[in-house]
Order: sequence, then C-alpha cells, then structure tokens
Amino acid sequence: MTKATVESGEWPPGISFLRLGSGAALVYLPGLSGSPHLPSGAGLWMQGRLLAPFARRREVVWLHWSEGLEPPVSMAQIAARSAAAIASHLPAPVDVVGVSTGGSVALQLALDHPHLVRRLVVVSAAYRLSDHGRLVQRSLSAAVHTGHTRRAGAIMAAEVAASTPAAVVFGAAGWLMGRSTFAHAGAELLAVIEAEDDFDVGERLAEIAVPTLVIGAERDRFYSPELFRGTAERIPGGWAIVYPRAGHLGTTLHRRYHRDVLAFLDGR
Repeated sequence: MTKATVESGEWPPGISFLRLGSGAALVYLPGLSGSPHLPSGAGLWMQGRLLAPFARRREVVWLHWSEGLEPPVSMAQIAARSAAAIASHLPAPVDVVGVSTGGSVALQLALDHPHLVRRLVVVSAAYRLSDHGRLVQRSLSAAVHTGHTRRAGAIMAAEVAASTPAAVVFGAAGWLMGRSTFAHAGAELLAVIEAEDDFDVGERLAEIAVPTLVIGAERDRFYSPELFRGTAERIPGGWAIVYPRAGHLGTTLHRRYHRDVLAFLDGR
C-alpha cells in the first residue's frame, strides 16, 4: 500500500468511495469488477499503487460506481448515480478519469451532466465496445450467470493481454484465481455488462464541450486503435494517444500513463 492515507466511506445514492491525496479533486472511475465491495487486501494495495502518482498532486476520489446495481439498467442511469455523488460532495466541475468500463461511464457523465466535468480522460475505452469486446463480455456474463467462476476468471484475464502467448498465461492464472475473483459476482456485474453491451454514444460525441483525452492501446482486445482515435476525433478539441504493443491491461501500466494524464489535466 502507498504511504498516502486512504479514507473510505459511502455517499448517497449508495456510492462507496476511496479518497487519498490532496489538491484539486480528481474523480477516478475504475473498470469492471468481479466484487460488489470496495477493494481490500491485495486489491486495495494494487489500487493504491495505481493512484499514488495522481495522489501526489491531486485529491483522488475513487468511486465504486457499480455498487447496488440490478438489471435492467442503462449507462445513463449508472452515470446519473455518480453525478449525484459528485454534485453533492465535491466542488464541481471536477476532472474525471474513467478506465475501461469506467471510461464508458465517464463519457456518459460528460454527455448528460456536463456542468460537473472540467476535463475528461477516457482510458482503455471508447464510444462503444468492438464487436469482439461485446462477445467477450457476453461470454463473461454467461459464465458468471451459471456459476462457472473459474471460466469467468480465465475469460477476463486472457482478454487483457497484449499477445496470444500472454493470453494463454494470463488465462491460466485467471482460471486459478477465478473462484476468489468472482466469488461474490452477481446481479451488479451482470447489470453493468448488459448496460455496456447496449452502450454506443458515437452520434452524441460532438456534444462534449470539455477538453478530452482518449488513451488506448494498440493491442486492446476490447476496442481497437480506430475506435480510440474515432472517439477523440468526434469530440471537439479531443485528443488521442495510442500506446504501441500494449494490451488492455498494459495501458494503465505504461510508463507514460500517469505523466500523460497529469500533463493533460494541467493543460500542458
């Protein structure tokens, strides 16, 4: 865990949060999770490592936006819950970073609640999933729905890799950890997957009026470089960065990731 003190709590309407660092508020919307609870143990340590470079210069507010969801639910409804928490507890407008499925939520937030967003960073996400990405998440949903937790772990882990050999190794590791990773997965995860399956805001991107950065990976299996660049191109003043030879997981682990995000948020 990082040396920064991490505060946790819950805001209406049932949005749990982690809070660390100091400075201007940075809302961080994480990706899909197999657990309906806040991260703890190794999961909390990993989130702390990921957020630490931001927390040195910002007050990072990590929102557990998927907690308490039940299908059917839309991405607009999911974003509205985060919007209510931000409006009630933070000095809006705030900078927003959304990662993976959290990036979909962030785009919807900027579209439906523009007064809450100062600058937007969409990481490992685009205005819709690729066709392959949708198939993967439907397979994940089926595995969770039928209680095949090891299969769910293998599916999720394999698809974040950047190459076929890595996918084999990651998939095996995911299978071994699947029972613990998806032990508590249920209605919330299924609701989010269903919402993202329908998510496509390509025709609305021109409505986003805040500076926006899209960061993706060349070998992302859920999206594609064309989707990342296409998302930025449709947003007035949008920018795209695509990291070469990286996969879905490798985007936030890339050596340039924190530097690129902070430079953009600081207007550089």
